[in-house]
Amino acid sequence: MKYVITSKGDEKSNLLRLTMIAAFGEYEMEYDALSPEIVISIGGDGTLLAAFHEYEHRLNETAFVGIHTGHLGFYADWRPNEAEKLVKYIANGKYEKVRYPLLKTTVYYELGKKRSGLFSTK
Repeated sequence: MKYVITSKGDEKSNLLRLTMIAAFGEYEMEYDALSPEIVISIGGDGTLLAAFHEYEHRLNETAFVGIHTGHLGFYADWRPNEAEKLVKYIANGKYEKVRYPLLKTTVYYELGKKRSGLFSTK
């Protein structure tokens, strides 16, 4: 399985990212930032939302999971102390994909500027 791990960029998240990459090395997992089948986001909900946007073109082919390294996560609901268990679940295919409906919107601003995007309805 192809995977990628994104990070908030702080020391705690970066260290956990490296630890997980090493743990995935014990399984037949391929690190692939171009066409991952699963994206693991380490940081918080903002980091996970950034990963959604980065891989928006692969939403139908890619699963996402978040580990929160802060105080609370709504979308990123795994904790750092559960990372080893998460690696095993992913590597052994013992997880369930849940689809959330997305809403595509376009916002028009007064000066003619517009912005489109996808939003989760969770």
